[in-house]
Order: sequence, then structure tokens, then C-alpha cells
Amino acid sequence: MILWTIRHTKPFNPKDICYGRLDLDVSPSFPEEYPPVLEALKKANVAPVKIFSSPLQRSYKLAQKVGEFLNQPVEKAEEIIEVNFGSWEGQKLNETPRDEMAAWKADLRGYKFKNGESFHEVDERMDKLLHKNFEDFPNTEVMWVSHAGIIASVMHRYCGVPDNDFVEGRFHYAMVTRFEFDKVDGKLVCKKMENIFDGLPMKPLDVAG
Repeated sequence: MILWTIRHTKPFNPKDICYGRLDLDVSPSFPEEYPPVLEALKKANVAPVKIFSSPLQRSYKLAQKVGEFLNQPVEKAEEIIEVNFGSWEGQKLNETPRDEMAAWKADLRGYKFKNGESFHEVDERMDKLLHKNFEDFPNTEVMWVSHAGIIASVMHRYCGVPDNDFVEGRFHYAMVTRFEFDKVDGKLVCKKMENIFDGLPMKPLDVAG
């Protein structure tokens, strides 16, 4: 099975807050941001039999454009909603409690955000949809329009990216990635991963220190 993932375009976030589950709208520049995604999909001859989207509008609005372009309906999937940052949501990162920030930096993917979840918990719900997709759509292509946390979850769980490499903080908006999955000895494995569109440049998240 081929899994295509697309990160959402730039959200409207004028206050530069931590947003996670917050349902921010797309940026006013959305009309200029999504056409390069469609062009990249055209060049790659993408042909999914099913498109799933995070229910958050910054993903779903892009998914709708992709679905129209590919003539495929879009189904919302709670499993691929962004990580819940809990009490951090709506705050600027430099205003979060210092002890909580230190604890997160010490365990980037295992730390459970207060009133939220950990990235390891994201892995579990992502995995449920991935396995279901593999069983439902074998030897075909499926697409997820989602978030950095979900795309990174696939990479960490199946592509050998270690937990201490916080790749999700370096992903660009609208990045398009192709994953090739198969089963080996009864286990789902990623045989190949490649970006076909690097997306719209953005400042990486600094998690050092």
C-alpha cells in the first residue's frame, strides 16, 4: 500500500500561539498556498482510492481542494487529528511553565502534556487507522491530509526515526510525503519513504536545551 501524507497549509495564527487541537482557520494566503500542492500531486501521478483528513479546518480545507482535484471524496478521521497539547494550547511557547517545558525537552515524544496527550499516544491512534487502511485498501494508494505530529508519528514508528530526533519541528507547511508499506512476517513495515514536495518554508521549532 502507498500512503501519501500532506501537511496542512499555513494556519491563521497572528498571535503565534501553540495551537495543536485548536481549530485555527487557514491563512489569508491559502489561495496561493494550495496550488503548488496540486501541481506536485499531478507530477507524481498520485491516484489514491481514498482520502482521509483531520477534522480540523486547516487540514480539511486543503483536503477538499485535493479531493476536487483528484475527483475523490474526503472522509474525516479523528485518528489523524493533531496532538493535544493540553494546557499549552493558546499560549506562546515562551510563556509555558518552565518546569513543564524542561520535562518535555527531556522526553520529547514520551512526555504527556498536562490535560493533553503524549506523542506516543498519537502513535497508537495513528497506527489504528494505518492498519485499517492496509487491510481495507491493499495494493492501492491512500492519502492523509493531516498534521506534523501525525506525519512524524509514521516516520518514528515505521521509518527508523529515533524519538530524540524531533523531525516534526522541521516540517514545512504543505509538505507531501510518499510511504510504501508492506507486511513482512505478519508485521507492517515501511519499505520506502520520500518527500515529493518539501512544502512552504517555515521557521523550524527550536527544541534545543
